Amino acid sequence: MGGAGGRLTSPTARLARLGLPAERSIRALRDAGLWDDDGATEETWELLAAVSETAEPADALDTIAAIASEHPETFERIRADPDLRARVLAVGGTSRPLGDLLARYPDAVIALGVSAPVSAVVVADLVAEAVRSATTEADRAAGIAAIRRRATANIAARDLTAELAVELVAAELAELAEGVLAGTLTALHEDIGGASPRATLAILGMGKLGGRELNYVSDVDVVFVHGAVNGDEDGAREEARQVFERLLSLLNASTTMGRAYEVDPTLRPEGRHGPLSRTIDSFVAYWERWAKTWEFQALIKARPVAGDRDLAERLLGRAEPFIWPEHLDPGVIQEVRDMKGRVEAKPEVLRHGERQVKLGPGGLRDIEFSVQLLQLVHGRADHSLRLTGTLPALDALARGGYVAEDDARDFATAYRQLRRVEHRLQLAQERRTHTIPSDPERQEWLARSLGYRALGDRPARETFAADLRTVQTQVRELHAKLFYRPLLEAHAVVPAADGELTLEPDRRTLTEAAAYERLEALGFRDARGALRDVRAITAGVTRRARTLRAVLPAFLHVLAESADPDTGLRMLRTVLDAHGRSSELVAHLRDHPPAAALLARVLGTSEVVGELFATQPQGADLLIDPTLRDVRRTREDLRRTALAQLSWQDDLAQRTALLRRFKRRELLRIVLRDLEGAAPVSVVGEELTALAEACLVAALEAVTHDEDDPAARMAIVGMGKLGGSELQYASDLDVLFVHEPVPGASEDEATAHALATAERVVRTLGEVTAEGTAFDVDADLRPEGKSGPLSRSLDSYAAYYDRWSEPWEHQSLLRARFVAGDDELGERFHQLTAELAYPPGGAGRATETAIRKLKARIERERVPKRTDANRHLKLGPGGMTDVEWTVQLLQQRHGHHERVVRTPSTMAAVDGLQDAGLLDSRDATWLRDGYRLLARIRNHLYLLRERNVDVLPTNPDVLERLARSLGYGRGGRQVLEEDHLRATRRIRHVTERVFYGGALT
Repeated sequence: MGGAGGRLTSPTARLARLGLPAERSIRALRDAGLWDDDGATEETWELLAAVSETAEPADALDTIAAIASEHPETFERIRADPDLRARVLAVGGTSRPLGDLLARYPDAVIALGVSAPVSAVVVADLVAEAVRSATTEADRAAGIAAIRRRATANIAARDLTAELAVELVAAELAELAEGVLAGTLTALHEDIGGASPRATLAILGMGKLGGRELNYVSDVDVVFVHGAVNGDEDGAREEARQVFERLLSLLNASTTMGRAYEVDPTLRPEGRHGPLSRTIDSFVAYWERWAKTWEFQALIKARPVAGDRDLAERLLGRAEPFIWPEHLDPGVIQEVRDMKGRVEAKPEVLRHGERQVKLGPGGLRDIEFSVQLLQLVHGRADHSLRLTGTLPALDALARGGYVAEDDARDFATAYRQLRRVEHRLQLAQERRTHTIPSDPERQEWLARSLGYRALGDRPARETFAADLRTVQTQVRELHAKLFYRPLLEAHAVVPAADGELTLEPDRRTLTEAAAYERLEALGFRDARGALRDVRAITAGVTRRARTLRAVLPAFLHVLAESADPDTGLRMLRTVLDAHGRSSELVAHLRDHPPAAALLARVLGTSEVVGELFATQPQGADLLIDPTLRDVRRTREDLRRTALAQLSWQDDLAQRTALLRRFKRRELLRIVLRDLEGAAPVSVVGEELTALAEACLVAALEAVTHDEDDPAARMAIVGMGKLGGSELQYASDLDVLFVHEPVPGASEDEATAHALATAERVVRTLGEVTAEGTAFDVDADLRPEGKSGPLSRSLDSYAAYYDRWSEPWEHQSLLRARFVAGDDELGERFHQLTAELAYPPGGAGRATETAIRKLKARIERERVPKRTDANRHLKLGPGGMTDVEWTVQLLQQRHGHHERVVRTPSTMAAVDGLQDAGLLDSRDATWLRDGYRLLARIRNHLYLLRERNVDVLPTNPDVLERLARSLGYGRGGRQVLEEDHLRATRRIRHVTERVFYGGALT
């Protein structure tokens, strides 16, 4: 045996170069008589070279050596027939169980030489004869399993030697299962029914069997149906039960030849709890009253596979109105989506991620789901789409114009590639799996079984992994294009020769009715309006229009999952129009898909976001750069930014306009963080508060900027939610203005100056201008309310609180906090009010009684008429004021001695009360969780642009949009109602016990 340069190459080195372990290989070859003291013949080395090309050469060698050792005549046939040899080695090097089958049974090897496709008719005859001729149930089951496994090995051999396309592999596997079912049913019915059967019997194939796309190792999903001969219903039922139970027993039995199939009849009505077989009328009665959406979806793939075909066809005919109803409720589509989502959210699927080629992202289920969804939408009107297989249905969708031809072609290619991976995974050990192994050696085997080979130092698995990622990414992208691209291609508007706007011609276009149908099914309430918006957005032949047609499918795909797709699409149109034809926004959306997806989510959740984007061309930067929106800006940072922007403006009008623009941009940043899930409601409150404080500081600076010698120093004190740093989107800014004369100024001069300044601050922030408003400022918590002066001196506040103030005014001071103006004056105001907010002996019984009475009166009188108090988020039982007043009562009672409860924040006060042992853990949790839920509901009602953010809506559509915006998903309004009811009941329970002392006053 020679080597390069005339040097001798040892047999072990030669084996190593072929990828074969020397010691194990030599031992196997010796046992087979293919290796002696002189080594192997050149003929054997040629065989070993062929072995080395298999996925797992060592396994292939074990198979061929075992055949040579135990069945020399069969081995000689293999050696003489190159095609047979290629098939045997391919099977042995890929599947250990099938390799063992070939090694043990010469007839299984001979069966590999048959090139004709598997025929259900031929298999049925073989199986029926095997059942009839065997004397025991064990022999019958083993005979069936042997026929199935030999045929499987034949299919695998032609698959692994590239003689069969992947869809033909799946079709032949289905044909094999169909033949096994048919032959078994025939023989058993003869045995049990005899010459005068009482029943007609049929089997419907479901799932992959029904779709003619079976895997090597799949459940064989079936449904059994029977009819009565001569009206003997009871006899037919019993006969059907006996036949089908015995069929399941035979095919599911473990034997020396393995198991024929795992036949699963649980897709029948009532699943495992329902009768094994039903009559047609019984099926229909169940469908009319009890069936769920998924059961009708499953029937899309149903087809007759065994028994009385006429009976099965009649059942499917009766099923058609249920599978393809005249009107398709959009909720059905969402139910199908939700079911898919629940499966994909299972821990085992999430754990494997992209290694899960069936349920992982960009996997087979994405393709199958997309095709079935389009069948459900359009198959009601177009009978050509009523096909059971994924690839035939995809082809029909393309022919009908429901899917773009190149998208269908790419989807089909990806499907075939993923199915090949799935097939190889299952062949390895003849086990049901869809997960690529994590072990590098097994990954290398998988890659080689798919035809990949090492390239230099790069293992085959790396090339395979890169190709798989490409396929999965393409599937994820196509998943969106499949639904929406035909809408754009069929209905895009372009200028005609005469200047009129016409529909862009297309060889196969989605009809107007089909477009409406698809949009409605995908969650758009006003399909006509949505299509108008699509046309307007994609109109023209400009680069912008072409870019939008490319971007919009993915955008619409995300938008359809949002709270309000219709409004989101309308707002996109508004934003694009506002940014102009030359806007860079379109290019940003094209170049930054995550930014486009985020914009779709937020526009479909909040009309407010759309309005903010429409007025801010620079808002696109917040979408593109996460660091611009993810950084939590401090009060000091926002104050510096606001003041820096105002410093170079010449007059108040310019400063006011700039202040509004600053507020809008920062508000957009906060809302994006909120809707992206980056900021919980407490952080949103803190950031809105910081923004409000910056605007107050900037407004005070703007109105006093040109003053040379002011007569007063001023401070602005935040009250209510502003003071507590718990602002919500709809909150006014509750403030108090306090002033003090500067040296040399009289009280009257200071007061006049302070009143004018306070009025200008209120007007600057709250006035409606072309730039909108900043904040509504409310100073009604001041002494004497609207009747009192807008600003008072510190001494005036002290005198008023000493002589005239009511208990509720002292209570309100619990949330007083300096926010703008003169720091030293603000600190002195805080010192003045702290004694009132936290009295040394507590509020006292009389004060607490007065507060309770006031709270009870507010509950009776302040909830608007014709409003269900139980739905009022602020004032109703268990509402936000229940939390606030309960916490404030405890603060007044204990705050003088327990400094940990001295905080203007309601939530921080709950924490402090719990830490001090003044509120037990359960009560604190109920108050915290309930308050935050109510705050989130109010915030999202504002973002949805609802007029009344204080009441939980009763309108089902509005409540549904609200629930979806809060993350409950489609159909989540009932869960939201339940969560709201639970939260308010818990809050009220604490309020009645802690605040009212067990009895309402």
